[in-house]
Amino acid sequence: MFDNYNTLGFRAYYKNNLSTKICKSFEEANADVSGTNLIDAAAVLAILKKNYPLGDRTLIESIKKIPWMAKPDNSGWSYSELPSHGRVNLSEDVIGSRLIQLLEREALSFISDKKVVGILLSGGMDSRIVAGILNKLKSENRYSGDIVAISWGHNDSRDIVYSRRIAARFGWDFISLPVTPEVLFDNIDLAATMGAEFSPVHLHAMYSVSKIKGLDGILAGSYGDSIGRGEYSGVKVSQLPDLMSKDFNHFSFMLKAAQKKVINDLHKDIKSLRNRYPGRSEFSYREIEQQAHYMRRQLNACMSIIDDSIPLYQMFTSPDVFGFVWSLDPVCRNDDIYESILDIIPGNLLDIPWARTGKRYNSDGSKAEDSFSSSYHRYGDWLRNDLREYVVTNIRSGALQRLGLFNESSLNKWCNLWSRSNSSKADRLDEKMAWLASMSIFLERYRVASEVNFEHQFLDTLSEVKSRLHTFAYHSYLRIKER
Repeated sequence: MFDNYNTLGFRAYYKNNLSTKICKSFEEANADVSGTNLIDAAAVLAILKKNYPLGDRTLIESIKKIPWMAKPDNSGWSYSELPSHGRVNLSEDVIGSRLIQLLEREALSFISDKKVVGILLSGGMDSRIVAGILNKLKSENRYSGDIVAISWGHNDSRDIVYSRRIAARFGWDFISLPVTPEVLFDNIDLAATMGAEFSPVHLHAMYSVSKIKGLDGILAGSYGDSIGRGEYSGVKVSQLPDLMSKDFNHFSFMLKAAQKKVINDLHKDIKSLRNRYPGRSEFSYREIEQQAHYMRRQLNACMSIIDDSIPLYQMFTSPDVFGFVWSLDPVCRNDDIYESILDIIPGNLLDIPWARTGKRYNSDGSKAEDSFSSSYHRYGDWLRNDLREYVVTNIRSGALQRLGLFNESSLNKWCNLWSRSNSSKADRLDEKMAWLASMSIFLERYRVASEVNFEHQFLDTLSEVKSRLHTFAYHSYLRIKER
């Protein structure tokens, strides 16, 4: 289990008592628990504020994630060395050539002993880079096994259309998995089983991937944006804000007294990670935080559903790869690197447009080259309409209310005020409503309770008013943006 403990993408759970076994899944970690579990209120607040827990927390106090870049030893935890950030300035061609070598080595370390390997392939650039690397290894007879491309979404979406083209160009089998209201319905329950650490809208068709037969392993390129192009959720690495500056806790779901009690615990989580790597620059700390908290606790937590059944490896996460990229000046970490890589590796993958824009990657053209859909799902529409009754019923079931952390008045108001618009995308409120439904199921399934019940105060009433004004302004902004 610890072969990849020093990669950015390692994941596992343990109980507070290290004498117990290390577990791949949250469900396994809780399997031998009898009686009531205690809620970690700081983890609840972190998910409300950031959409994911911080540090090693889960929603149950006695269960933790294995610390980032660490494995257990006789004295507790053994931490791997973490490469430093640097200011080396190289051309995109030199960087591209070096990254190809490193990515080839990384891929081979995972696939060399596997007869059939799957690749999670979308119309984006990260998985395209991985596909190009795999095709190069195959064409040079350095990998002799079979490759299967896997994608999910609407058949008329760019992700499906473009990934199908890539697979056909390389002569690979192609599996297209549907994403439907029924899949999202199942994901609400599945997210609860997995620990309710993220909104179920991020699970996509991953459960269906985990059930594919005949695969010896799966490669994913989800870390490519952050490592390969130096971008986190659309923000360039040199412009990353303080981790706590962005706050999605705008809906007054948690009582103010509860927030006040645990907010310092979140700051301690952030400080603890920084203390592990002393003497680094603020820029370095901010990228480390994105990897250790956001990438590890949201993206990787979702992907673990595949890894529980089929070994999954995240490309771009080996120390050689991210260490090389971190050594570069941030100005070098740009879109030109990917263009250089795709120019070098065989396959002419730059000829297939980028799903994000519908245009040739890194081009200045103003119009998309086709009329395919830019979205492979309609999560927002499905949540607000098809699954509304199910979501609201779970939120109002009493499980959240009995915990003594949530603002019952606010929960009821948002169940009533939740928009019924047909906008396809899931906005912040949609994500939170889906998570609250999963959270409610989670509390019942794992018999979770709180030691403290907090009271509704005047500040909570004031917060409810502010949350409605903020949400109205946010939705008005979205409507203007979509025009």
